[in-house]
Amino acid sequence: MATLELSYSGKRLENFPIGMGDTFMIGRQNANDIVIDNLAVSFHHAKIESIGDEFLLIDLHSENGTFVNERRIKAHWLSDGDLITIGKHTLRFACPLSQGLPDALSPSIIETMQMDTRRFRELLKKNGLKAAAGADARNAAPHVLAFLTERRKELPLGDRPVRIGREKTADIVVRGLFVAATAAVINRLEDGWYISRVGGLARVKVNGEAVRSAVKLNRLDIVSLARTKMQFLVRP
Repeated sequence: MATLELSYSGKRLENFPIGMGDTFMIGRQNANDIVIDNLAVSFHHAKIESIGDEFLLIDLHSENGTFVNERRIKAHWLSDGDLITIGKHTLRFACPLSQGLPDALSPSIIETMQMDTRRFRELLKKNGLKAAAGADARNAAPHVLAFLTERRKELPLGDRPVRIGREKTADIVVRGLFVAATAAVINRLEDGWYISRVGGLARVKVNGEAVRSAVKLNRLDIVSLARTKMQFLVRP
């Protein structure tokens, strides 16, 4: 089972297990799974989605950003030993089976950091961080996936991730011998919608090009997997 170890100023505070199929919320509000009471942390700062046997960290339009191994991220496939920085707190991700995922950094052992206010500001400056302009994305016109090869007409896109794959519980079920249970996932980030490959021999494609890492979707893009084709549209 994967775990998150929460630390502050080098002091270990608590361990949190993450089960398969979980959505794990992190933020300042008490309703989150991990509550970090610090003004540098947004009410709903980030979340971790369990997709198949892998874990995807997603920043939720946070004011001060989410960092993995000192690099600001929008979405990041977690690997064992990754160090997540949120405000002045750190979360060490532990999952020996999650290695070599699509856009993860090379696995390395990273010692627990002491993150004081000065160090946190240095990290923001290093990454050229400005206040997130998430309002534009949240107020944008509704986006949908229009099916080109199915009887189903459209699937509205919202804040919840959209799973594509062979599994019956997927949001978009795609049949095919080489299609993985979860082949891809679409997530809403601060500047739009991104599709990421998860697994399987059948590759999800955008405009005929195989998706190898997170790809931002643009209006009229064609998303295809096996015999299923969809178009990314903006509705007035």
